[in-house]
Amino acid sequence: MSDVTITLTGSQARKKVRGGVKKVYDAVRRTLGPEGRNALLPRTFNRGPRITNDGITVIELARQLKDDHERLAAEAFAEGSKRTNELAGDGTTATSVIAGSLYMELVDQIPSEEIPAAGISTHRGVRALRKEMKDAKDVVIKLIKEMATPIETLEDLKKIAVVSIGKEDNAVSDKVAELVWSVGRDANGDFVDNHVDVVEGYKGEVEIERTEGMRFPSKLASKAFINRPDRFEMIGEDVAVFVTNYNLDNPHDLVPILEKALKAGNTKIALFAPQYSAIVIKSLIATTQNGLFCYPVLSPALRTEQLEDLAAYTDAKVVDKDKMKLSQFDPTYLGKADKIVVKDTEIREDAVLLGGRGAGSERIAERIKTLKGQVVEAKTDLSRISLEKRIANLAAAVGVVRVGASTNAELLYLKLKIEDGVNACKAALQEGYVLGGGLCLKVIADQMELKVLSNALRAPY
Repeated sequence: MSDVTITLTGSQARKKVRGGVKKVYDAVRRTLGPEGRNALLPRTFNRGPRITNDGITVIELARQLKDDHERLAAEAFAEGSKRTNELAGDGTTATSVIAGSLYMELVDQIPSEEIPAAGISTHRGVRALRKEMKDAKDVVIKLIKEMATPIETLEDLKKIAVVSIGKEDNAVSDKVAELVWSVGRDANGDFVDNHVDVVEGYKGEVEIERTEGMRFPSKLASKAFINRPDRFEMIGEDVAVFVTNYNLDNPHDLVPILEKALKAGNTKIALFAPQYSAIVIKSLIATTQNGLFCYPVLSPALRTEQLEDLAAYTDAKVVDKDKMKLSQFDPTYLGKADKIVVKDTEIREDAVLLGGRGAGSERIAERIKTLKGQVVEAKTDLSRISLEKRIANLAAAVGVVRVGASTNAELLYLKLKIEDGVNACKAALQEGYVLGGGLCLKVIADQMELKVLSNALRAPY
């Protein structure tokens, strides 16, 4: 982006702001709702063009205008939808439609005289309009909550999914609703914000799976440990869990650890370390053949704080290279899990731990509380999403939707649709649902005493 070198004021500045807002608004408003029109967007990461009516995706492209001043206005306008996407994951187009309609209506009501000639009255006018909008917003939120109907059954949730994803994909909508219903409620039926990951699949169809445990990116230390060759998996049951950020390069460091584990009554042990040397792998293979079954897992993508999550879930203690030596290992540092499954193929590399000894413990609750505090302070979307995934992992319920399609364009289109559907279902489970198609906001607009938002609220309808 080039620097803005010319400062504009007065009517010139207002014209540029209006131009930037209107271009984004005109691009995104046509995509509103399940019957919204699609946009054709440029290729990204050599994946080919994208076809989508996902509001935030269209906004991100539409705001990249050539004119510096218009682009500045477009980026400011897009902030509202980006915030909606962060908080709710859906409703980004509706946010733009309401904001755009409001801006187009109110910009003409603000006195256009130059400062200082009309200075005091101009600023009072702007402040008065802003206060009226804030007051009206509070009324609207209160009325929406009063109109909301809670989700009582899976069938209710399926209706939400089909509105978001589209009637042409009923089977997909049902799958998404079933998964969110499964992972988004606790034993009492109350909403829990567990993570649902939408990823690219390797079949030409949409698959869902629910994991009752922790899932994280990892791979096998060696293919020699695959014991389910038909599924390219390493599976162990009733395993002790050893967690470290040391690279395991020397058998002389590892063997005493395994001997201590065996003396403590552990015959199966899952090892999590960022690296294993070839000689250590040979030693582990020999150990496994001699009665102590080892399940070595490569976890280079896991930072120390993520290893702490893993340790909390299994009730283990991380052997941290910054705090202790490997020789200081004690068998009480070992965690426990009912089962470990590591899948290692070209298209999927992850590990799942089921039935961790620490699941549901106070240690987990404290860790989740700490991570939720970090979510609030997160400075980037990437950090926030990463923290939310870690919270979901600790809550021991992870849902995965694997999206497959015939072409890249279709896959990317469907993936964005499903992401919207997941977020809409989660929002409905959390706070209920209202009349769709903009009708809820229209009903509220018709009964509002404060008129500043009335026309804008009718815009989606």
